[in-house]
Amino acid sequence: MSTIDWSSPASVTSALADVQRAPLGDVLRRLSALVAPLVPHTAAVQLTGFCGHSPLKAHGGDDTAEAVTGADLDSLAPQVPVGAPWRGTAHLGGADRTVTAVAAAAPDGDESLLVLIGTPADPLPSAAAELLQSIWDLITAHLLHRALDPEPAQLARSRAASGERRRVTAELTGSHSVTLTALLATLRSRSLSDVAARQTAADLAASALIDLRRAAREDPADSDARRVFEDLTAELGPIRRYSDVRLSLRPPETDRSIPSETVYAARSVTLTAVLDAFAQDTVRRVHIGWGLGDDALTVTVRDDGTNTRADTGTAARRLHRIAAAAGGEAARDTEPEWGTTVTATFPLDPAEAAAPSPLDGLAPRELDVLTGLARGLSNRAVAEELHIGETTVKFHVRNILKKLDVSSRGQAAALARDAGLTPPRQP
Repeated sequence: MSTIDWSSPASVTSALADVQRAPLGDVLRRLSALVAPLVPHTAAVQLTGFCGHSPLKAHGGDDTAEAVTGADLDSLAPQVPVGAPWRGTAHLGGADRTVTAVAAAAPDGDESLLVLIGTPADPLPSAAAELLQSIWDLITAHLLHRALDPEPAQLARSRAASGERRRVTAELTGSHSVTLTALLATLRSRSLSDVAARQTAADLAASALIDLRRAAREDPADSDARRVFEDLTAELGPIRRYSDVRLSLRPPETDRSIPSETVYAARSVTLTAVLDAFAQDTVRRVHIGWGLGDDALTVTVRDDGTNTRADTGTAARRLHRIAAAAGGEAARDTEPEWGTTVTATFPLDPAEAAAPSPLDGLAPRELDVLTGLARGLSNRAVAEELHIGETTVKFHVRNILKKLDVSSRGQAAALARDAGLTPPRQP
């Protein structure tokens, strides 16, 4: 980057344009070079929560920046006021470092954070502070625009990364939740003595660690559906043995190999639905069934709970996201006093499956707003329910209509219902 004349608006504008024209992966490097004369530093990191593909980025000549984690920045963020750069010592990457940090606001309450590492300890001059804040405000607005209206190639990468992240998160969450539920059921069991309960809990924890290490080594392209179902049955064994809830399982009748991403997504949906059922005090029976046809794997989880919980919409969205990551669909049908039935269908050839749902391109908060639209809520009612501003809701609605390529709230609501975001029936 050429030398900048900070007294010349044209020179500064040209330098900012050069940063904004950069590919997303190169924005931080160019930005670091741009502000180096204002704030000398050895490394830079940024955290932009609205970026679904890669919210944490780092740039530096050594390993300092790469060692910084999202948790480090989450701890630092509360100390950095929006609109006023902060300079001090922060624990980043396992060490205390002198930093200059600047935060900018974004819609929906998100904040973007730029941290310059290895900066001088002297107070930052007010002129440099104002200029640094203005630059980061502009770059944040630019990054937000690119996140909300991505190029096709970038959108494809973001969808792929988001889908893989959802799949891995769902698998880990399901496994850990089942293990913890089994441990609690064992320790609370009235049929085991204290010594037997402790020994059983220790055995469960050891088995879970062995399974986790084995899973880390295995990465098959295809998996046997019946074998995965048998593993699932064994994983749920302690819960069946020590819980008051009766759990019945029906394995797939046919035996064949199917893509691993499909069968493990089915497993994640199953575990998530089962754990949701167990979270209800009124559930006494849960039935699990897998059906393997020529074209699809179908998962059914049914319970007899009274469905008095208030988070049924959240549960439906969670199941939909897990299934969508593997090209499948999930629906959660609840009937007060009659129980809940979760049905998920996974095409056996994801590569040949229909194009991704337009809802896959929506951010989590946009899905929340869209669910409100599907329920017929006004912008004010959605804002009150989600604890955000009405202006922010309008902002999300405009982006939803644009991303879904529809012209009205009613059309968007219809797409939401088709995608399984239909709100549960009220008593």
